[in-house]
Amino acid sequence: MALLNAKKRDTALNPRQVRAEGLVPATIYGGGMDSVSIQMDVKEFIAAYRKDKNAIFELKVEKEAYKAVVKKVQIDPVSDKVLNVEFQRIQTDQKVKMVIPIETFGDSAAMKAGGVLVSNISVIEVECLPSNIPSTIKVDISTLENYEDSLTIQQIEFPEGVQPLGNLETIAVKVAAPKAAK
Repeated sequence: MALLNAKKRDTALNPRQVRAEGLVPATIYGGGMDSVSIQMDVKEFIAAYRKDKNAIFELKVEKEAYKAVVKKVQIDPVSDKVLNVEFQRIQTDQKVKMVIPIETFGDSAAMKAGGVLVSNISVIEVECLPSNIPSTIKVDISTLENYEDSLTIQQIEFPEGVQPLGNLETIAVKVAAPKAAK
């Protein structure tokens, strides 16, 4: 669990003024409580977020503490600076929906023969208890032996307690035949 210190934000201030002070505006919502506007040190947030984007954060806001996960990070497309962060409050006994990146591993006979691995999706939405949130979903491609072999979401082995959401027939990865040399 990553610890972040924050302060309640004066919503009368323009978010640009908050960012000019090296802070990032953020909101904590969910868990049957009113949303809370906060601000925190942008460098501290980025360092913690880079370690594990799906980590559970303990947000210390003055005299209160919230357990939360990051739901959205708004980034300026030009400057690449963090503009805003949305946290969702969690309760350890209630499932949360998370979007988890896919990571492939293993040796595929079709790829050794010149095939090209095509990833149709880069993330999978899952539902699980906060204690079971994986940092990645590992996909074993060693079963892909021939060109055009594929793995659907349904065929991926998920960690215990992690349920995939959405269409389970969606192809996650496949091996395409190599393009003929001209």
